[in-house]
Amino acid sequence: MAATFLNIGGYTLVFLSVILVPHVQANVAIFDNYWTQRQGDALKQTIASYDPNPLNVTDHLNYHVALAVDATESTNNTRRELIGLETQEGSGKCIAYNPIDKCWRCDPNWEENRKKLVECVLGFGRKTTGGKDGPIYVVNDSSDDDLVNPKPGTLRHAVTRDGPLWIIFANSMVIKLQQELMITSNKTIDGRGARVYIMEGAGLTLQFVNNVIINNIYVKHIIPGNGGLIRDSEEHVGLRTKSDGDGISLFGATNVWIDHVSMTRCTDGMIDAIEGSTAVTISNSHFTDHQEVMLFGAKDEHVIDKNMQITVAFNHFGKRLEQRMPRCRFGTIHVVNNDYTHWEMYAIGGNMNPTIISQGNRFIAPPNEQAKEVTKREYTSYTDWKSWNWQSEGDYFLNGAYFVQSGRPNAWSPKPKNPVPSKFAIRPKPGTMVRELTMDAGVLGCEPECIYNEQFQIIIIFIRIHLHLVLSHVLASDPKPKTGIVVFYVGQIGNFNRLTPVDGTSKVGMSTPARKRLMRDFKRLQQDPPAGISGAPQDNNIMLWNAVIFGPDDTPWDGGTFKLSLQFSEDYPNKPPTVRFVSRMFHPNIYADGSICLDILQNQWSPIYDVAAILTSIQSLLCDPNPNSPANSEAARMYSESKREYNRRVRDVVEQSWTAD
Repeated sequence: MAATFLNIGGYTLVFLSVILVPHVQANVAIFDNYWTQRQGDALKQTIASYDPNPLNVTDHLNYHVALAVDATESTNNTRRELIGLETQEGSGKCIAYNPIDKCWRCDPNWEENRKKLVECVLGFGRKTTGGKDGPIYVVNDSSDDDLVNPKPGTLRHAVTRDGPLWIIFANSMVIKLQQELMITSNKTIDGRGARVYIMEGAGLTLQFVNNVIINNIYVKHIIPGNGGLIRDSEEHVGLRTKSDGDGISLFGATNVWIDHVSMTRCTDGMIDAIEGSTAVTISNSHFTDHQEVMLFGAKDEHVIDKNMQITVAFNHFGKRLEQRMPRCRFGTIHVVNNDYTHWEMYAIGGNMNPTIISQGNRFIAPPNEQAKEVTKREYTSYTDWKSWNWQSEGDYFLNGAYFVQSGRPNAWSPKPKNPVPSKFAIRPKPGTMVRELTMDAGVLGCEPECIYNEQFQIIIIFIRIHLHLVLSHVLASDPKPKTGIVVFYVGQIGNFNRLTPVDGTSKVGMSTPARKRLMRDFKRLQQDPPAGISGAPQDNNIMLWNAVIFGPDDTPWDGGTFKLSLQFSEDYPNKPPTVRFVSRMFHPNIYADGSICLDILQNQWSPIYDVAAILTSIQSLLCDPNPNSPANSEAARMYSESKREYNRRVRDVVEQSWTAD
């Protein structure tokens, strides 16, 4: 608010004018005294949070990685066991390879001591404590109906309170934010022990705030909010313009830790850190299905971002990502022990002379020969960028990937004034170890479940488990789960059909009931294909089908592309087809030659099942095996006795599926 004083005839007239601020102010429509104060405080915090000795920070992180990998800690399983955490067979020793996870997940009483989490953060965000000094706030209401006076018990009410809070969730829930969620300083959003989805609405905004932890939540299908009056603190309501559709937006935010977050399909960026954001760590997270993943620094003229220092560690950059993992302007970015399994354009890029230190990452290049380079310098000539400090140390390159270095090695950080102990100054763990370090990237569940990505719809699948594997049946009409039903959120796979199509006029032989039924099944697959599967008859033979199944998200099978063949007889649909995986598999219920336990399927077979139901059922089988009826005894034993080793074998199969003919 600005005031103009005018004296007329001895009277002083005061004119108050509202300053309308453009987009650079991060969607603040009215930049009043409240926001002016917050902006000034944030600038001071940015300067205070800058570490003049970044080499200390990177060496400290690498030291703790080495300790986590080389040592073991003895413990029992947690009371609310987290998916992926295993004990070493016969020893009772906790296996959690990276130092952040090892710090808290091996504690059998983690749920009673949630705030121990703040002792585990590493990297540039290492001083973040979130809501450690405040009480526990339990979110028990998933609604977001009142943006000005949010209902107590909702997430919006929690994050807009003054003072520190440690926010947890009473149960699993889906939260659809009507407008961007304005998170205030000194907050922890702790989704451990539940499945918390922020989806199909606006995203999370950290604007001019300090000291925030976001842990173990899904952020998916984020769309722009239209703006309007939104509470942004306990005592202030502000007018916001339309939001960008970022998943998590950091604008002048400091001391931020984002950990074990699963993100997919945001309208703009997944995580953007701009306008003086610094002292940030992004760790143990999983990213899929997006074009522009991370933007660190938004504009060339925003020189405040020279203070930006961000650590990106132990993350998995997965399927159908295009670029910006991250894309940087200015600042110092430490990219360490991440798994880059997919990109379409490039992985790491930037301009305006950012310092990028890549250590111990694994880069698997795409098939496109024009996209093998990990790095990309934008809008800059070689004469300018040859002196930028972009260094690669201990990275592991596959499928032709390569990193173009620049600058002088070890020139990116001045000699520390107060160096860390010499034992910290060690080399990072190599990229060959990344799969273990990132094995549990993304949200950790509190119990074994198989949940796919959302596609704005829920497909209900009957799964009846007796002593044998049972073919599940898809129901599209009942939106609520009942006894014996598991809800699967099915991800959008896109148009993936490289198989030979057959239409109603194709020559497929004589017309029989089985062939007519298969033609009807194929038309249904074309018109309304379930997400994650693709199938079609071979040319001129409708009795023999080729199919592709995509590994379910948030499971060890995630990212896999598995080929099958289905051979039908004239007895179909009264008898099931013969199904065999062409791709190499490792699964309790799949034989070495790829065939499935059809004797079990046949016992439970029903003529109402069509090809879509068959393929969807096989997809659900991947993450819900029955080890009591094994076709592969080694896989069944490993699944029952050593889940971590089983998951490692599955990941081998997934990676082989990327290059298989």
